Amino acid sequence: MNRSTVPVTIRCFLSLFVACISLIVRAQDDLDLNKRIGKVDSAGIFFSPDQYSWCSSVIKGEDGKYHMLYSRWPHGKRLLDDDPMNYIFDGFRGWNKYSEIAHAVADRIEGPYRYVSTVLKGDGDKKRWDRFTMHNPQVRKFGNTYYLYYISNDFDSTLYSDNKSFSGEWKHWLRYNATQKIGVLKFRNFADLVKGKYTRPAKPLMQPDSVHTFEVTTNPTVTQGPDGRYYIMYKSRKPNVGNMTFWMAVSSRPDGPFTLLSEVFTSAEMACEDPCIWYDQQRKRFYAAAKYYSQSKLLAPQQGALVLITSEDGVHWNAATHSLISLREFTFTNGKKINLAHLERPFVMTDAKGNVTGLFAAASIQEPAKTGTAIPFEQNTFIVYLPVH
Repeated sequence: MNRSTVPVTIRCFLSLFVACISLIVRAQDDLDLNKRIGKVDSAGIFFSPDQYSWCSSVIKGEDGKYHMLYSRWPHGKRLLDDDPMNYIFDGFRGWNKYSEIAHAVADRIEGPYRYVSTVLKGDGDKKRWDRFTMHNPQVRKFGNTYYLYYISNDFDSTLYSDNKSFSGEWKHWLRYNATQKIGVLKFRNFADLVKGKYTRPAKPLMQPDSVHTFEVTTNPTVTQGPDGRYYIMYKSRKPNVGNMTFWMAVSSRPDGPFTLLSEVFTSAEMACEDPCIWYDQQRKRFYAAAKYYSQSKLLAPQQGALVLITSEDGVHWNAATHSLISLREFTFTNGKKINLAHLERPFVMTDAKGNVTGLFAAASIQEPAKTGTAIPFEQNTFIVYLPVH
């Protein structure tokens, strides 16, 4: 080989090597759920005629059946028995005080699911942190134990006492809403869960520290990372009400204690909620599905769409290459397209290696009704199973 050609050859080799590495890196983030979502079978719609249905989480149990844990609360007006302002929780807004976590079962992942029982409901005990609403369930199994992560709240009459910019009803709402914290139940099997045989925490798993996180900790989602540790992503707020952020924390145990790692997104343009996290062993990265809460169109062309974010280390997060999971719509197997007012609370089913096998979400065709005891299906809420091929 002529000596003068060596640098050129090396340069060509290095260029080819860099190009190959670049392709490999890009291939690690090639998950495109939008292209893989299939049509919805009618069995994949789960709803109740007299209850709002929301926040589903599904797992295959030791009995071979699919177990759904979800939030529900009744339609209609609230009694004024324990609070003369209970009317602020009429209709759909009742989630903030009257949501309970229910259990449904199906033989197939797509359903149909049938209600079994309510497994967790607030009892108003003033001594407990989880006094009222039971909401945002996510069920996971680590080892031989099931973990049910959830949120709840109590009531703090002193909150925002000096804030004169809040109306009376909004201030009262926040005195419930801004006490939301995260807890976790532990149980051996679903037969025990139904019987009430579980370990319930005396203290919350996560709560605002008023340094980084403020007012609430909600939307818990947990996965095990490649290092064997357990990563939790959850939602909190900035001091100004409504500026939502995701946070990451880590623990050596599924039930904590968790140590704060990082803030996921800080800007209003990237605001999201309702995350569902998992680790993809093939692509060697974390993913999270979420609802896009911004109109900036940085993650999706539509506010309220489902989006995908990703991280290689669980600390630093950004938009996935294919960040759109789904617009607020789906198509039935008969070809009928359904446009939705809401498509939220995504729950991603994966196999043992983190390959996506299905997607559940809470939905409504029209805005949920505020009052009334019987509302049409279009204004009711339901849980939809979106197959992923």
